[in-house]
Amino acid sequence: MSAQGTITIVPSVHFSPTHRRRVRSTIRETEPDVVAVELDDRRYDRLEERSGRSPLELAQELPPATAAAYTVLQAVQRTVVRLYGLDPGQTDMEAAVETAAELDIDVALIDDPIAETLSALADRVGPELLPKLFARTQRMGPDRQAKQLELLTTSFEEITSGEDVQPAIEQMRLLLPELTEIMIDRRDRSMGRRLHALRSEGHDVVAVVGAGHHLGIKRTLEDLEVRARDAGPLESAETEYWEFDADTTVPIRSPARSVTRIPIE
Repeated sequence: MSAQGTITIVPSVHFSPTHRRRVRSTIRETEPDVVAVELDDRRYDRLEERSGRSPLELAQELPPATAAAYTVLQAVQRTVVRLYGLDPGQTDMEAAVETAAELDIDVALIDDPIAETLSALADRVGPELLPKLFARTQRMGPDRQAKQLELLTTSFEEITSGEDVQPAIEQMRLLLPELTEIMIDRRDRSMGRRLHALRSEGHDVVAVVGAGHHLGIKRTLEDLEVRARDAGPLESAETEYWEFDADTTVPIRSPARSVTRIPIE
């Protein structure tokens, strides 16, 4: 640890073997104080407990609307992963936790609680979303439609930073702004705040996050660094954005060496 810690972000595709190898090599080469992962307590505990429960059983733990959002997202994720020929049972988060255990390094859980994210999603997404999506797609010109097809054919193995997936994020923002705010933007801010808290405590951190979160987290860290340096009063419009920054706490775990796999969330 040092007076001011450092953050090394490893942007990855969750189910890619290439990115799992990149995660392992970065952690081994860097030997950080802490490995931060895009997980919350619930998802991490499922990994450590080797939970064999089915998605249906897990969904029953959530309120009905939240459970419905969970079930739909999981089905979409499994379909996309298999279409790209990836293994839905192996993730970069598993690789990060296993490597941290191997080196006797603690793991920081920096993502928002999954139940909160799904609840917010259930509040924003309803039956009217599909007609909105259809209308927005129809308003796209031929150039944008061609670009959309191009994005769908991008090889995951070529992704090395958030810049590589930013066009896809912007496309999602255009077609599904309701989902983008909840699934990307809000979580970017939360993960950035938690990483900033670790950095402020003097920890050198390797953070393993989805490539789609890379640039948003980086922007949040830069904003927080400027704010910490200037230490000026907040404008009223900024209060909500920074409201829990001052006393942010980050769950820290000491992983077992025998972690198995992390189920899809």
